[in-house]
Amino acid sequence: MKKISKIIASLLFITSLMLFSGCDNLSDIPLNIPIGVEFSLSGNETSLEGTTSFCLNQYKEWTDNKDALKSVSFISTSYWTKAVTPSDLSGTINIALKGAAGEPIFNVTMKDVALNTFINKPYKIVLTKAEIDAFNGYLDGIKEGPDCTNPSFTAEINISNITGSTSPYNITGKIEIVLEAVVEP
Repeated sequence: MKKISKIIASLLFITSLMLFSGCDNLSDIPLNIPIGVEFSLSGNETSLEGTTSFCLNQYKEWTDNKDALKSVSFISTSYWTKAVTPSDLSGTINIALKGAAGEPIFNVTMKDVALNTFINKPYKIVLTKAEIDAFNGYLDGIKEGPDCTNPSFTAEINISNITGSTSPYNITGKIEIVLEAVVEP
């Protein structure tokens, strides 16, 4: 009889815990948003450059979550070479990211690198604390319309001092920026 009493008491205790404890509120959810900016450079000169303007609302992960955003911040950025012809090209890569009004967010230089080194292996771009703070401050102020008539960012890439085989040179690459968005469930 004692055994049955203990079982009934345990069941009553567990049932009361389930009934009166309620559900915990879901907390905010951190979400990584990758932003890929591709470029293609070609020519016969030993210096090639390109500029790409883009809006965050061009990226599905951003548009799917922007109405529930509580905050957004910079996590990381990297450079990738997708293709390079001739394959033995080397040079100095300069990457700059600017805001809508041309204000600098970051500017990074990689000197004397073999471009094929970064095929399937990213070069992690390390920003200073001041650059990260500038980036996060800029992200706080972004107000985007649905049509992207005013791009949020401009990415500039310049590859100079190109050496290796003879021209023409063709370089395709990507800059990837990862943002962390905190969204309400």
